[in-house]
Amino acid sequence: MISVIMVFGITLGLTIPLIAIVLDGQGHSSVAIGLHASTQFLGIMLAALITPRLLVAVGTSRLMVLSMVAMMLIFCAFPFFMGFVPWLLLRLLLGGVEGIIFISAETWISQVAPSARRGRVIGIYGTLLAGGIAAGPLLLELTGVEGVIPFLTGAVLTFVSLSILLFAPHVAPSIREATRRSPWTIAKTVPIAVASVMLFGFLDAAAFGLLPIYGLALNSSPIEAARLVTVLVLGGMAFQYPLGWLADHIDRQRLIAGCATVAAFAMLLTPLTSNLSIALYGLIFTTGGMISGFWTLPLIIFGENFKGSELASVNSTAAVFYGMGSIVGPSVLGLTMIDSPHGLMVAMAGPCMGLAFFAIVRYPKSPSSA
Repeated sequence: MISVIMVFGITLGLTIPLIAIVLDGQGHSSVAIGLHASTQFLGIMLAALITPRLLVAVGTSRLMVLSMVAMMLIFCAFPFFMGFVPWLLLRLLLGGVEGIIFISAETWISQVAPSARRGRVIGIYGTLLAGGIAAGPLLLELTGVEGVIPFLTGAVLTFVSLSILLFAPHVAPSIREATRRSPWTIAKTVPIAVASVMLFGFLDAAAFGLLPIYGLALNSSPIEAARLVTVLVLGGMAFQYPLGWLADHIDRQRLIAGCATVAAFAMLLTPLTSNLSIALYGLIFTTGGMISGFWTLPLIIFGENFKGSELASVNSTAAVFYGMGSIVGPSVLGLTMIDSPHGLMVAMAGPCMGLAFFAIVRYPKSPSSA
């Protein structure tokens, strides 16, 4: 399953910048391109609402196979249905299929990972997924951004993921309806973890979209500005396994609070560094690593506290909150850069401090793993 998701990550890393570049070449504004990207997150949110029921009715492995087949067809459709509106509909479907695949995969991994090593297993999963997403854009240098080839490459990569999955059709965990509690009721039992996932979406989407703008405001070249995103991604990759290892040995809620605190201080120190200095890159690297914990650690908590359909439900609810954060984050934080580019870092630090405070205040009243 980890291998499947690694290859799947390469597919995502290829197609997300590809669609943006093609739309820009067609003359669409940055606002229109941003709204187009939001449609993909809307698809993820909508799919999250039905995925738990689909897992019970269809089965984990079969549902992932069907979703990957649908994803291949969607990739093949992009070159033949050109236009802003047709691509808008295709992107909504693409987001929905992606949401089903991610929720299914995370439920699968969380449920079968040994309790004593769950943090390390999910840390490996997060590292390889982030690595795949980071490697995806590099393929555009080989495929280019014009014509059928880049989209067919996405379809071929999805087929590779599907082929890996077909080697193990009978090892997926069985998801049975075991509770009548609503997803929201289940999610409320682990409020810190759910809040952490929402903050991850809020900060991650904003950082990817706005860090290049931040770099340009510091009088850097476009290549140097884009490098800030690369450093952020590398930080996320580097910290996944260490955070997973720590989660196997210390309380996860305290670890989330620690990540939020370190992230806030790194962001607040960034405006004090020299433009594009080693210190700046180090702080962005640290920020990426700590933000990655807002996603990895909740997955560990979910796997520790829930099984079966409840695990699928809480993963789906988290996906909805992630989508909400991803849609709101870039727009809200973009406004903070109007007076000064450093307003971005200060504004990103605020919710991190809020999460740390929330985790500390809730700690005596919550289970140790919540």
